[in-house]
Amino acid sequence: MRMNPKVSIVIPVYNGEGYVNEAINSALAQTYENCEVIVVNDGSTDNTEAIVNTYGNKIRYFSKENGGVSSALNVGIERMEGEYFQYLPHDDLLHPEKIEKNIRAIQQSGNDMSIVWSGWNFKYMDERGLKKFEILSKYTDEEQITNSVFPLLFSLVNTVTVLINKKFFEKAGLFDTRLYTSQDYDMWFRTFIDQKTIYLKEALIDYRVHNQQGSQADSEFIENCIQMSEYMVANLSDEQVENIFGSKYRFFYYMLDFYKHQGWKDSYENLCRKFQACDEPSYGENTRNAFYQYMKSIGYDGGNIVLYCAGRNAKSLLWELKVRGIQVRALSDSKQSLAGTTIDCIPCIAPDAIDRKRDLVIVTKDNPENVISDLQKKGIENTVSYDSIGRVVYDTLPIKQMYWSK
Repeated sequence: MRMNPKVSIVIPVYNGEGYVNEAINSALAQTYENCEVIVVNDGSTDNTEAIVNTYGNKIRYFSKENGGVSSALNVGIERMEGEYFQYLPHDDLLHPEKIEKNIRAIQQSGNDMSIVWSGWNFKYMDERGLKKFEILSKYTDEEQITNSVFPLLFSLVNTVTVLINKKFFEKAGLFDTRLYTSQDYDMWFRTFIDQKTIYLKEALIDYRVHNQQGSQADSEFIENCIQMSEYMVANLSDEQVENIFGSKYRFFYYMLDFYKHQGWKDSYENLCRKFQACDEPSYGENTRNAFYQYMKSIGYDGGNIVLYCAGRNAKSLLWELKVRGIQVRALSDSKQSLAGTTIDCIPCIAPDAIDRKRDLVIVTKDNPENVISDLQKKGIENTVSYDSIGRVVYDTLPIKQMYWSK
């Protein structure tokens, strides 16, 4: 592998006068010096061309008739001189060390065909500011999220974080010009499949969120996401499913859980039929026995669980525990109005009704540290966070009969 391979940063732009200069500046500011910046103007009708032309020979510039982002990306790929491809939408930003850290990871792998992707930030163009994208605990096993297309199936990959060798286009083809908002996941599905990828946890790009961006402005964006998800599920072979998930049963359950939380009702119902016809693998009972032993080790005593913070996360965990045969005694919340009510047939109790010695309290709130600290100060001994047990819960196969009993 060459020590200093060239990287081509391709920026397709359509009517991006309000953002493109910052995207170009972030590409030019890379600490990795062997980069070329290619800007492809996809028939803009605003002041984009005038802005881009101010960069002179610092960039390579191409202009074409409007044909969609895929066609612009393909122009950039056909003209790139680098060995590695970096896609940068005109409204997103690369951190200065993005390319350097990606190339270093590839070199450390010893394989010039390694695919790298990383963490990223939402950059809201309002008072919310910058917020790091957090991968849910159930997806944080590194062996899993770097295995083939697993991270694509659960929307963990931001396309701007990906760096790939140009040779992938020779075997996978170019971006599909028929696709306007899911062309990136279509491409990564074709390149990630059967590959072991490299994931860098550090956030290395800022994904700007504003009303003018394609995913926000396109009313068909969600439908395109659904179609791409169903396409990926349908185009995995039995062997690939076994390699990624260990069994079809686990694959279907993971996807049903994802569809349920996305609110994709039709996708959920269509996949349910396949799950119903699927046999549970023989090792399912072993995973549940290991889970029960783990729960006992942190204070579970056959019906003494209290889920604290009775919101969406609590309802989700209530369901996850139920289908694995773990009983929840009650929910609790600091809101006094919830005491005496029921949530999904489970009573909601006041915090002072928690048994300080016996109850295992699972705090389901995002960023639960302060809540856990407050509960422990009140003498509630067994207190844990949802995140701390989420990985263990999700690795345990659900009981099929319990899943359909809801």
